[in-house]
Formats: sequence, structure tokens, C-alpha cells
Amino acid sequence: MNRRTLLQMLAGLAATEPFNGFSSGQASAREDYPSRLGVNLSPMNYWATEQVFSDLGYNASRWRVQIKGAPFTWDTPLPPMTPDGYPLNVPANSTMESFLIFSRERRNLPVNLSVYYDGKGKLGYREGAELEARLPGRDDVRNLRKDAAFTTIMMETDPSDPVRNIRVYERGKRPTQRFREPFLKRLKRMSTLRFMDWMATNNSTVRSWDDRPRVGYFGKSDAGTPLEYMIELSNELQIDPWFNMPHQADDDYIRRFAQQVKDGLDGNLVVNVEYSNEVWNSGFGQAEYAKEKGLALGLSSNEFEAQLRYYAQRTTEILAIWKDVFRGQAQRIVGIYAAQSVNDWTSETILSWKGVRAHADVLAIAPYFGGGLGSPERTEQVSRWPLAQLFTELEREVLNDNRKMIETQASVAKKYGVKLYAYEGGQHLVGHSGAENNERMTNLFIAANRDRRMGELYLLHLNIWQRSGGDAYALYSSMTDTSKWGSWGLLENESDSNPKWLAIEKILMRRELQSESGSVRIAQ
Repeated sequence: MNRRTLLQMLAGLAATEPFNGFSSGQASAREDYPSRLGVNLSPMNYWATEQVFSDLGYNASRWRVQIKGAPFTWDTPLPPMTPDGYPLNVPANSTMESFLIFSRERRNLPVNLSVYYDGKGKLGYREGAELEARLPGRDDVRNLRKDAAFTTIMMETDPSDPVRNIRVYERGKRPTQRFREPFLKRLKRMSTLRFMDWMATNNSTVRSWDDRPRVGYFGKSDAGTPLEYMIELSNELQIDPWFNMPHQADDDYIRRFAQQVKDGLDGNLVVNVEYSNEVWNSGFGQAEYAKEKGLALGLSSNEFEAQLRYYAQRTTEILAIWKDVFRGQAQRIVGIYAAQSVNDWTSETILSWKGVRAHADVLAIAPYFGGGLGSPERTEQVSRWPLAQLFTELEREVLNDNRKMIETQASVAKKYGVKLYAYEGGQHLVGHSGAENNERMTNLFIAANRDRRMGELYLLHLNIWQRSGGDAYALYSSMTDTSKWGSWGLLENESDSNPKWLAIEKILMRRELQSESGSVRIAQ
């Protein structure tokens, strides 16, 4: 970056200051933000709004059999399939269908697309897709950019040479780059990429190496992204990966995974390694698994303590395998032990368990704010609040309870000689236990996430995190649509300019400018 560009960017940042949402003298430390901000990449479901790959059909839904004249269903049994997920025939009186692109947010995508495939057969298109021309192994199709899925129909396929390897590209272009440029551009200043959702970690059924996601498998993106792509993305951006090992994975899986990372990942990058995700959280299958294992091993007669001790023990075993694989480079492995943010007893229980000290580099928590506002007990009250009252309550929490929680966990981390990371974090405005069905509250929470004051709260919260002893912070999450199940994305779609993202971008840009200028101070 040349000096003229640098000065223009500095001026732009200065012009947008100050934020007016800070209270209680917090503005004086405005520039003190985490030096390492990361992000949790959003799940790779077929309905995802984040379009990651140059192949726009990468997130396609699995095939479904649709009987002619019958209601829509996913439940009709599939015909014989190829090993990579393509039908070998089309059942009589039925169609085989897949959503190639489901997201209604397609304004950012080209109108003129081409669908490429190998094998012999015939594809049709409907809803948000319109066929324009057929060529050998390629259909030119129009993206109608409307609120309807870009859907393909398997009309014919040759069992001896079935239609397979379906890809969707901008017409006339066969990109050599795997990832879309807008996706790469958004991530380039991050310090770590947490692949928890890309690995479909929660309630994972992966046990052995043969269960892993494979390159080229159609319609299985929501079952996890191939390790090859996670390594490639980390190398492309030169950003440290954060991997979550499946809770049922055997030692052979762990060793093979670690070896592939060692062989493929750039040697300048470090590897954050975590066992599963939120094993303390009874809402996930991995918590029940750890509890049963801990009790069976006699780690405690108390169920929760047995659960946490098994989590600590298995984490230690996994890290020992990683460090053995990385023998001679073990310093590249960052051992992460995660605990419940509002319960420092979980942190103490995990970090004090035998063997942990030898491998623990990080205590990780999820310092969300606003989670208590979506409880059923508060639904009627909170749903009637104006936005101003909601933000007053959120700011009070960030300045008080949330800050005290961070300080307490930072003290625990210091006691055990480890760093404090946020494995997730940000706002947590969502109804639960039935409260998610209160439409008024859902609309309030969505409006709050789109309000400039939310960006100000993120800056305040991250300022407090840094000054309270926090280190790296992996925000949750990169891009998702809003619903009654939450507004988790920093962005809702590629055309969005959400205040949460603008606040994070401001911090990232400031860090980049300070790094390049050496000693530039942003004007207040």
C-alpha cells in the first residue's frame, strides 16, 4: 500500500469517529482492541447465504425423489447412487431434483451461468433457473434472481456413464481459483478461521477416517467440508486455522487428520486444535457422550464433573497425538481447552485435571452478551421494549456483568499460565425454549442487529475484552440470514453493510494501517 492510499484510509477512519454509544468514560480507551480477531465460518448448508466457492453449485442440496402429482417431500427412498452421490437411474413416474443454488440472495451473482457435468444424460431446470441452450456436457442457464431456488431436475442418466461432477460457473469463465474473490477479500485481515461449523462439529457422527467428508461428493456440504479445502483456504489467505476434532473420532482419525495438515499447511502457520465444541453444553450430543464416558471411566460420581474431566482428558490425548505428528514443530500446535463462560468452576475443573498443564496453551470461552433477554420468563416484557431501551440494557450488561465475567475468566487463565481466547462471541439476541416463536421479540432482535448502535456495542465489548486480559477473539459468525433462530452473521448476505461488520472492519483496517505505518495513531 502506498503512502497516499494509507493517508486516505486514515482520513476516512478519522472522519467516521467518534461513536456516541460509549458510556462511563469508555471512549478514552477506544483504540485498545484485540490484536488478533478471527471469525467462525458459517455452516455450509444448502440454504447458506455465504457463497464461498467459484463453483456456485458447491452447496447444492442432496437429491430427492419427487413423485409426480404428490406433495413435496424429502422422504421418498433414493434409487441406487454412485459413491459420490449421483443417481444411477430416475425412478418411474418421478423426478430427481436438487437445489443447486437455494439462497434467495442472488443479486450478487451473474445472470448468465453455465452448468457443467460429466457423463451422459439430460438435466432440466425450474423455479429460479431457466434453460437457454444445451451443449455437450454443458447447459447455459439463466439465473432469474428471484425468491425461488435455482433447481435442477435429473431427466435422464446413463447407468453405465451417469451424469456426475455437476459444477455451476459464470458463463464463459472456468475459474482456476477455488474460492470467490469477495469471500477471500472479507477474510483477508483475520488472524484465525475457526472451522467448527465447516466441520459440522455439533452432534457429529464421524468416528473413523473413512467417515470424513470427501472432495467431489455431491449434496453433502452440510455434512462437513473436506479438509483439503480448509488447508487450501488457510494457505491462500495465510491465516491460522482452528480445527475442531469430532467427539467420537478415534485415534487413527486424529493422527491422519494431523498428518494431512502437517503435509499440506504452510509451515509459517500455527494450528489451533480443539476437541469438539462446547462439550460442557447439554444441548449437544457431544456433552452426553462425554458424560457417559466420564462416568464409565469413574472420573467422578458427579455427572457434570465426570463430563468435564473426560473432556479435559480426551483433549489432552488428542493434543498429544498432534504434537507427536508435528514432532520437531510442536510449537506450531496451540492446545485449546474450552469452558462455559459464565461458570468459572468449569474452567477450574478442566484446567486442573491431570495431564492438562502439559498441553494447555489456551482457555477459550464464549463471552456473548444479551443471551438472557430471549428467555421465556422475559419474553412479554422484552418484546414490548423500544430499541432504545434494549440498547440501554445491552450496554449495561456489556459494562458490568459481561465485563466481570471476562475478568474472572482472565484470572483463571492467568492462574494456570494460559491465554484467554474467545472461541465464539458477539451479540446473543435470540429467543429460546418457545420464546423464539414470539414474532414481536424476533423482529426487535433483528432490528437491533441492523442498528448502528450494535456496531458501537461490538467496539465497546471488544475494547473491554482486550483491557480485561483477553487475547484472540473468534467472532460468531461470518454470514447468515436472520430468523427466529438468531441473527448470528456479521453480515446477512453479500450485499449487506451491517453495523457489526463495519465495526469489525474498522478494527481490522486500523490494525493493518498501524502495522504498515509503524506508529500511526488514528485521530480521535
